[in-house]
Amino acid sequence: MAKFLVFGAGLVAKPMVEYLARRPDNQITLVGYTLQEAENIAQFFPNVFAMQADVRDSKTLDDLIGGNDIVVSLVPASFHINIVKSCIKNKIHMVTASYQSVEMLALKHEIEKAGIIVINEIGLDPGIDHLAAMQIIDKVKANDDEIESFVSWCGGIPAVESNDNPLMYKFSWEPRGAIMVLLNDAIYQKNNKTIKIEGEDLMKWRQKISIEDLPLECYPNRVSINYKSIYGIDNVKDIIRGTLRYQGFCDIFSHIKKLGLMQTNIGEVKTPISWKNYILKLNDCENIEQLMEIINEKSWQALNWLGIFSDNPVPQNLCSIDALCELLLQKLPYKKGERDMVVLQHKFVIAKKDGTRTFLSSTLKQIGEPDGYSAMAKTVGYPVAIVSQMIADNKIKQKGLLMPVTKEIYKPMLKLLEKEDIIFNEKRYTEAEMNKQEFLAELY
Repeated sequence: MAKFLVFGAGLVAKPMVEYLARRPDNQITLVGYTLQEAENIAQFFPNVFAMQADVRDSKTLDDLIGGNDIVVSLVPASFHINIVKSCIKNKIHMVTASYQSVEMLALKHEIEKAGIIVINEIGLDPGIDHLAAMQIIDKVKANDDEIESFVSWCGGIPAVESNDNPLMYKFSWEPRGAIMVLLNDAIYQKNNKTIKIEGEDLMKWRQKISIEDLPLECYPNRVSINYKSIYGIDNVKDIIRGTLRYQGFCDIFSHIKKLGLMQTNIGEVKTPISWKNYILKLNDCENIEQLMEIINEKSWQALNWLGIFSDNPVPQNLCSIDALCELLLQKLPYKKGERDMVVLQHKFVIAKKDGTRTFLSSTLKQIGEPDGYSAMAKTVGYPVAIVSQMIADNKIKQKGLLMPVTKEIYKPMLKLLEKEDIIFNEKRYTEAEMNKQEFLAELY
C-alpha cells in the first residue's frame, strides 16, 4: 500500500487523483483550500479522503506530511517551498508540476541529504514537453548526430468550435497565473546569439504560426537557454520555448497593458467606481474618445465586449491586474459542454554525421471531453499521477532534486501516457524538402 498526500483540489486534481485511485491499495488524502472542494472530488473514489488545511502553516504541514509516502503539491508555486521543507524534515518524496524555482534549487543539497526524490516540471509545459524532447534528443545522440536547432511551442486554448469570443481565449485554470506570465522577460538563442525580450515588449514579439491548420501565434516564455544544459544540447544554435495562442490574442493583451490593467502595485479601488471611469482615471483621460487613440479597433471591440468601458462596478481593494482577473474569470469561463484544446509542438533541425540535415516535428494535439476532463486537466494531472506512482513503486532509483529528463523517467512515462491517449505524432523531412528558414519561420 502507498499513501499519497495531495495538496490542492483545483481543476487539474481530479484526473490526477482518479489515476492514483485506480489501485485499490493506494490511500490518497486530498487537501483543499476548503473542505467542500476536496469533498467534491473525493466523493467519487472510495480510497480518497478529503480534508481542509492551510499550507502556509508549517506545524500543520509537518503533522499532515509525516506518515505518507509521497506528497503531491498542486497548489500555487509560491507555497511549494514550505511544503518541500516539511518533506525534507520528514524524509518524504515530493512531486510538483511547477517550474523549478531558484528557491527550490537552493534546497538541492538538503534534499539529497534527506535521501528523498523531489521532481518538478512534470505537468504539460513544463512536463510532457520534456519527455518528448528528451526521447528525440537521446535518439539523435545515439546516432552520433547533433541537434542544431530546437523550437518548442505549447498552449492551452479553446477548441475551434468553442472559440466564440473576441479575446479568443478561455480559462481552464485560475486566471492570475496565466496573466502574470505575460509580464515576464524572455531569453532565447538564435544563430548562437542570446536575445532578451523585456516583459513590456513580450506581446509585441508575437509571430504567426500554423500547427494542425490552426491559425496561431507564438511568443517566447521565460529563459529558454537554461534548457541547453538541462537537455544536454549545449552546442545548439537556436533554442526557444514558448506559448501558443490564437492569432490576435497578443495584440489585445498588448493594449490591455497600455491601458494600465496589468499592474500589480497600483489601481487599487477604495471607493465605488465604474469600469469606464476607472479606465479613464488610470490613463488620466477625460473621455472614452481619448482612449480610442491608444488602442486599435479590434482591441477596442474585444475590450468593449469584456466590459472595460461599461458602467459595471470594479471590485474594490484589488490592484489593477487582480481586478482584471476577476473580470476575465466572469467573462471567459468554459460553459457546460464546451471543450478546450492543448497544442504542443517540438521542431528539431538535426545535423547528421554525413553532412546533411533532417527536419523533425513532434506534435501533440489534445481536445477536452464535453462535461468531462479538460485537455489541460488531463495533460497536467496524468503526468503528475504517473510519476508519483512510479516513485511509490520504486521505479525511480535516483534520489535528489530531479527533472523528468532521464531515460529512467521519460521512457516509461511516455508509454503510460499513450495508454491515456496522450500521443505525439512525428514527421520528418529531408533537406531537399525543407530549408531551415522555412522550417523555423517564426524565428526569422
